[in-house]
Amino acid sequence: MIEIPVIDAPDQELSVVLSDRRCTFRLRYNQTSDRWAFDLALDDQPVLCGRRIVVGRDLFEGLGLGLGILFALGGDDPGRDAFTTGSVRLYHAGLADVAVLSP
Repeated sequence: MIEIPVIDAPDQELSVVLSDRRCTFRLRYNQTSDRWAFDLALDDQPVLCGRRIVVGRDLFEGLGLGLGILFALGGDDPGRDAFTTGSVRLYHAGLADVAVLSP
């Protein structure tokens, strides 16, 4: 399992390689609704746009990507500073990690 770094910026993009696929994540904070949204592109092809980041919810859920799970852990759903203060963190668990965690 790895932690995905989130910087102190309301609109950010980062790329990581997961299961030999280039994954580009875009995280955007909406001040009006006090929430973070998540976009995903695989190998430069858009897959998902605007999924709300909710603590404990798999951001890859329902996509059938075979990449494992991507999720936020912490207290409440993340506000503007939650990632930079460390009260919420973003993690990826690969398929092997998920198999170990599943009963």
